[in-house]
Amino acid sequence: MQMRSATELLLNKTNEEVWYRGEDYVDSGRVNIIKSGEKEVKAAVRGAKRYVVNLKFTSGGISRECNCPYADRSSSYSPICKHMVAVAIVWDEMRSIARPVKEEIKSYAIAPPLISRAQINALYRNPLKADLEILRVLADETALGGKPRPHSRLPKMPHFNTDKNRPLSLKEVQKAFREIEGWTNYRMYDIYFCADEMVAAFCEVMRIIKKRLVATSPFVGIEILREAQKFHYKFIMELIDDSEGLHEFTEAHLEDVYQSLKKFDVLNKEKAIFNQRLQKFNEHRDDY
Repeated sequence: MQMRSATELLLNKTNEEVWYRGEDYVDSGRVNIIKSGEKEVKAAVRGAKRYVVNLKFTSGGISRECNCPYADRSSSYSPICKHMVAVAIVWDEMRSIARPVKEEIKSYAIAPPLISRAQINALYRNPLKADLEILRVLADETALGGKPRPHSRLPKMPHFNTDKNRPLSLKEVQKAFREIEGWTNYRMYDIYFCADEMVAAFCEVMRIIKKRLVATSPFVGIEILREAQKFHYKFIMELIDDSEGLHEFTEAHLEDVYQSLKKFDVLNKEKAIFNQRLQKFNEHRDDY
């Protein structure tokens, strides 16, 4: 009977860069086999600390465990770490099974993401200035296992006039928000994988609203801000999966419009009414 290959079973579930780091651990002699057989292996790997890896063939593939932080055992999804890769390579080679060649790694390992961790950190560090093009593909690029569920691709923004010299109207803004909400009726709308595109579209609208405030009555501006705040509540609570903290982007853009309105010059006789209406935004900040 042909021997099963541990590396073959792990390769298409492993990030390419993780695989190469596992190979480096093998080549630098960091793997110490504790016990091994045809069906399972236990080994210690020297990394930042001494980590213990267990691999075992099952009827459906291969089970794996490592006590390193990367292979988070508290999660239902345990990513394949460099220590597992290193042990799989050594175990296969002990049984005269060659490790995958570079062409196989390029073809079958999970390709490096288009978005780096530094770019993700930059998004959340300054959500108001976030690159919305990066935000739109964030969920796809950071999907566990590198494979997002099939889902709809959404428009970049609803139909909304971008002319900064054109005054805003409440009806126009309401129509834009209804259009965004309507996207959730797309046949393959996914509450998680479409969330980034939904948030990017909301932020696009808020950025245009801010630009068009200069041509808009400040009292209309307040109505629009409150409308955006009300829609935002439904948006976060019902329309998207906010498990990645995407409200940081939408809230930053709401706050930006609020701060712009605070700077408006209003006639003294109207100032008290203006401030009273603007205060409604503050009163409802923590509605969810």
